[in-house]
Amino acid sequence: MSSSHASSLRQSEPLLPPKSLKEPVEPLSPPASTAIKVLSVVRIAVGAAFTIAPRFSFALSQFPIPAAYAFMPRLFGIRDLALGELLLTAEDKNSPDGGRREIKRTLWAGIGCDLVDVAAVAYGVANGTLPKPPALIIGGGAIAFIAMATIGMRGLEKEKARA
Repeated sequence: MSSSHASSLRQSEPLLPPKSLKEPVEPLSPPASTAIKVLSVVRIAVGAAFTIAPRFSFALSQFPIPAAYAFMPRLFGIRDLALGELLLTAEDKNSPDGGRREIKRTLWAGIGCDLVDVAAVAYGVANGTLPKPPALIIGGGAIAFIAMATIGMRGLEKEKARA
């Protein structure tokens, strides 16, 4: 073994440089922080309700679900539980960007899901399979989630512009 090869094996530097904060990350603006926290908590609450009591939860939106189809609201519930939990835990004060990248990814995932929900509701109303009262409640909820995510996203973008 050559001496240059042996010395390269005994490097004192790690293979990957450590992640360190060059500058402290500024906290999110109050409106963005509030919107993100409210969105995560509401997603978790809605997700838990749809998962634990699917028929009751959907009945509140004036859309009764037969017992044989109770698994369907649970699919939405698990999705919202996962998105809410990811958003709640995305902030990482030890990462160089404070977890901003993960927050944005989670917000975009939620926006994508909510846009599909709005499209499905519109399709259901258009073909007559979804009555208007539950469509307004379900579609309105998805639009409210999109609005809160947009407020959070704008707060993240404003910080990026300041940097």
